[in-house]
Amino acid sequence: MILSDPDSPELAVWQLVESCAYTADLPVWSELTEGSGSVLDLGCGIGRVARHLAAEGRDVLGIDLDPVLVADLNRLSGDESVSGMAGDVTALDALDLGRERFEAILAPQQLLHIVGGEVSRHGLIEGVSRRLEPGGIAAFAISEWVPGESGSVDVLPDVREVGNWVYASRPIAVEDDGDSLTIVRLRQKVAPDGSLEESEDRITLDRMDRHSLADELAEGGLVAVRAIEVPETERHIATVIVVARHDAESA
Repeated sequence: MILSDPDSPELAVWQLVESCAYTADLPVWSELTEGSGSVLDLGCGIGRVARHLAAEGRDVLGIDLDPVLVADLNRLSGDESVSGMAGDVTALDALDLGRERFEAILAPQQLLHIVGGEVSRHGLIEGVSRRLEPGGIAAFAISEWVPGESGSVDVLPDVREVGNWVYASRPIAVEDDGDSLTIVRLRQKVAPDGSLEESEDRITLDRMDRHSLADELAEGGLVAVRAIEVPETERHIATVIVVARHDAESA
């Protein structure tokens, strides 16, 4: 499966480098969507999860705020049973998704940490509740990892070669912002002629855990029914996938 190629925009290539080596959660998404006739992937990006599920026979619609990433997903997915559209996942009711409800709605990786705080998360959760089929499942991935203090990070870079260019990215620092964390990455790009370009990328993640998420889900009309641990790997921190259903279906 090709998630990015030499014709991809640089934004898509960096997502390939920094996110798509992570595969530890894919068996969980496969398990949760088994038998689902319709899957909605929130924050789909270039399709790390959406295209994996489509390859297993799921009918998947992905939504991402960035039209550049969605366009590359659609270009490379070909005739797979997946499509992407640009839209705000915190305002699902405002989007024409081609159907009213889905049997499974997923929020993989860091999405809940980056949508813009509790108010935005509430909008997302309420939208999921209204777009979820009776008897369907919603699943939200979060990280509960909290460093003791700000500091440097010393890990090997994620590296990919795309079109004779070499892209490398590694976290170099974590900044404790109180209610959030900022991860600082060093990005390096080596051209075919050997010249090097460097830049920094920063992403701020709201702190949350499974208990605070369960409370937010309840406020939005969903009930957390299960928490699935995805253990850490040599390169990635542990995550928790919280599975939820509609209130009346929690028993």
